[in-house]
Amino acid sequence: MDSTTLALPDAQHAADQIDRWMKEHAVFALLMEQSDNACSVLRQFATINRNHGQHDVAIDALLAALALMPTDVTAWRELATDYQLSGRDELAEASALRALAIDPDHATTWLQYASLAYRLQRINDAEAAYLRALSGDASLGDAHLGLGVLYLGSRRPEQAIVHLQRALSWGGIDAVTHLCLGQAFYMAGRFGESADALATANGFVPLEGVTLRLYARARTFASMLDGDIQGAITRYPTLAGQETEPLDEVLRTAFALFSAYGMHEAAATVGHLRLEGQPDDPVQRYLLDAVGGQTHNRAPAAYVEAHFDEFAAGFDSKLVDILGYKVPQQLADMIASCRPRLATILDLGSGTGLAAEPLGRFGARLTGIDLSEKMLAIATRRNAYHDLIKADVVSYLADSPRSFDLVFAADLLIYLGRLEELIGLIARVLPAGGLFAASIERAGHGDFTLLSSGRFAHSERYFEACATTNFEIVCKEEFRTAPRSRAPCPRYALRTAPPCPAEHRERPAHHRNKPPIN
Repeated sequence: MDSTTLALPDAQHAADQIDRWMKEHAVFALLMEQSDNACSVLRQFATINRNHGQHDVAIDALLAALALMPTDVTAWRELATDYQLSGRDELAEASALRALAIDPDHATTWLQYASLAYRLQRINDAEAAYLRALSGDASLGDAHLGLGVLYLGSRRPEQAIVHLQRALSWGGIDAVTHLCLGQAFYMAGRFGESADALATANGFVPLEGVTLRLYARARTFASMLDGDIQGAITRYPTLAGQETEPLDEVLRTAFALFSAYGMHEAAATVGHLRLEGQPDDPVQRYLLDAVGGQTHNRAPAAYVEAHFDEFAAGFDSKLVDILGYKVPQQLADMIASCRPRLATILDLGSGTGLAAEPLGRFGARLTGIDLSEKMLAIATRRNAYHDLIKADVVSYLADSPRSFDLVFAADLLIYLGRLEELIGLIARVLPAGGLFAASIERAGHGDFTLLSSGRFAHSERYFEACATTNFEIVCKEEFRTAPRSRAPCPRYALRTAPPCPAEHRERPAHHRNKPPIN
């Protein structure tokens, strides 16, 4: 918020206020008789009213003081406090900014501004302000705590741990700090330390609900990593008490987390244990192969269908609300910069239909293809697709008699290793000048790699070699899959190449400087 939007009363209004308070408040009149500094008296009067919960009167007194002396930095700081206490965060923020304009090195004012920016969901501003506060006074435990909570909410657990531990070292020894630290350790895969921090929090306030479940999982997972899987399973119900979850849910979470953090030996042990109980589970069998380093050319259809059926209900919430997923929007923006209108679009791996809204700008007939019946059911409720078809994308493309202006593949290729067949089939359903938009995850080596998550990463060299057999690259950009994901991933907009001699098609691909498609 621009601090200039906070208007002060004029000097005459302030004088009239002072005359009224002199008549109505004996304490104020006495203070005025004892001092010739009206601004100081007005701040004292504000403090008295603040202490009695009269924040509106305190605010009026501070505004009057500032009308008389707009550079009174103490009055601006106190005004920020009263606005904040009365729930007017934007005005509090404006007041804090006015104080910082006068004294830009005041650490506690930066701390106050940081907390206000965080409450107003301006995370980048809040982070910068917390760091500015700590650069002025590294002993501000509340700034370390605030920054730790911010990093925790932004899914940056290792950074959160650093500042939460510093908050403890500067006196922030309470349940909240230890609870946050326990959660940060858990998110970082440091399960033993997570359990210890949560146990310390339990000494202040008994753990219950979500925090008790987190503690039981953390202690159980730490024991599993120490090699005592059967003992961990036996002790788990005692640790969780009334928050005990089904054993298979605990094991599934352990497998997923161990896989994600590269704890492959422990993940494989848990995976085999789960598979013994459910030998026909296609999801566990495929993910166990991925953790064990076995190779596949694509994710099995049975895995894809079962996996996305299982997570369909909470899929949108997890990707968009929690992870900030924006791949469909990013790809659609790239296409829009090339061609603003399209007649027909094929959305491969359409899922719950997250691409429907960003693709709606093109005014096209929209067809979605997916293997998961439950994902398609959610997409149907969006009422944005003209056709939704349950099918394997390769089989559909091979048999389809239809032609499309755009084939859209947001996070589809991560479930296929070899791409030659798919890309050739995509070219088959596109006319000359037709568009293909896709995202990939970048592989560190080789043509493609099956990750422990069950997803495939591809090298740009391999993808571009496959693509340029039938397409020319119109645009290539890098985005993060989510705001805090580890590395940016390439996004491509491609156009079917016109018939041309072989030597012409071997020229370097065109990228972002390519002129717009007409």
